Amino acid sequence: MSIGMQVTFGLYLLGLIAIGLYFFFTTETKRLSDYLLAGRDVGTWPIAVSDVSSVASGWTFFAWVGTGFAFGLSGLWFSLTMLVIVLLMYRYVASPLRRESEAIDSVTVTDHVSSTFGGERFGPAIRVVATVAVVVFMVSYVGAQVIAVGEAMNAGFGIDYTWAIVIGGAAVALYTTLGGFNASVWTDFFQGILIFVGAVALPVLAIREVGGWSAFVDRASAIDPALLRMDAGLGGAELAVFVLVWVTFAMGTIGQPHSLMRFQAIRSERIVSKASVIAVAFQSLRLTVPLFIGISGRVLYGSVNDPENVAMIAITDLFPPVFAGILLAAIVSAVLSTSDSMLLVTSSDVTRFYETHVNPDADERTLIAVGRAVVVVAAGFGVLLAWVRPGTIFEIIEFAYVGLGVSLGLPLLFVLFWDHTTGAGVFAGVAVGLASSIANVYVFSDYFPILVWPVTLAAIVGASLATAGVDADRNPAPVDQ
Repeated sequence: MSIGMQVTFGLYLLGLIAIGLYFFFTTETKRLSDYLLAGRDVGTWPIAVSDVSSVASGWTFFAWVGTGFAFGLSGLWFSLTMLVIVLLMYRYVASPLRRESEAIDSVTVTDHVSSTFGGERFGPAIRVVATVAVVVFMVSYVGAQVIAVGEAMNAGFGIDYTWAIVIGGAAVALYTTLGGFNASVWTDFFQGILIFVGAVALPVLAIREVGGWSAFVDRASAIDPALLRMDAGLGGAELAVFVLVWVTFAMGTIGQPHSLMRFQAIRSERIVSKASVIAVAFQSLRLTVPLFIGISGRVLYGSVNDPENVAMIAITDLFPPVFAGILLAAIVSAVLSTSDSMLLVTSSDVTRFYETHVNPDADERTLIAVGRAVVVVAAGFGVLLAWVRPGTIFEIIEFAYVGLGVSLGLPLLFVLFWDHTTGAGVFAGVAVGLASSIANVYVFSDYFPILVWPVTLAAIVGASLATAGVDADRNPAPVDQ
């Protein structure tokens, strides 16, 4: 293990903590929304780049590289679907969510859907079940990120896996606890730049190592012609199910709370359009390039013990120590940038639950202290899950990503765009989304996540139609200014 790599990575971690300390000492944090949404005053580039970083995660350089290694370009079904959804979310969801969120003072998706029906009998119930969903899926998600940090530090620096997950979990908990959303956004912004550098440099060098583009295509085709095809060598009903799995997986994009919080925190609706261009450009890069890294690894190494570690192996093999240290920092940055956002979302929802159901008289200082404590506890559970390690990074992220999309994203879209949505419908959607995600992955695993969407959709529509006119105390949407 090179001293240059150790020093580079150590300085990187210290830089993240320094950002947290800066915002801890310089930002006036008087209200919970200051800590959780940076006072709703985040600009175009930080919002867009941190949005991409917050969902890049261990997925990009571990799970997605492993997908490229095993399945090649067939993963583009997921990539293309997600890009379309991201564009639609910026175009149609960002502005109304930002506007309505400020009007009813919501700071998370859970807060928004429950506050919208605050005058109904289902309002408190929505908050309870949605908070449970957030904790279940977010802690799973954080656990996957900590696993990725552990694998990166173990493969890149030779650090024992157990110590690696403790160091990674402690670092992200510390700077997030200190600086809140400001620290999350700005660390994500700088990490997003590193992600860009790493994602561009690694496949270029790997393909050059293979012998250039023509040699890469020839050798990949010789290993498995399906690697460079989107049909994965399948046909008929088998291909249809294969594509449907990828598409329904990507649909989880509609409900990632750590991404949606960026819409709630953006400075003005007027900059949403500019932010969308930046976000889609960065998303295009991080959703396609890792597949080529995986295919290059298949060509270079043939077989490896864990395909999700191919990027780590290639970095240490192909780059000089100092550059390898920088790129490994980029990989870990992708993971930490997701972890900090997830910790904040979990903290936000649990703190709001505390304020609403446990201590309604709590002052802002107390709520901020609770929020910081939840960050530390959630990070601890993430480290514990990483130590237990119930599945691959891909499997854990798929479960959490789809679960969040169906239990939070789908109800949110109904709240924003269907006037007939009732509190009962939202409660049914969140509860059924949570339950069906767990049932689908354990009982009908071969068809996960295809089944969760129609079941949850039917629950929202059915419950809303059945209770139309019964609960009529929905908070009205504000007038567009």
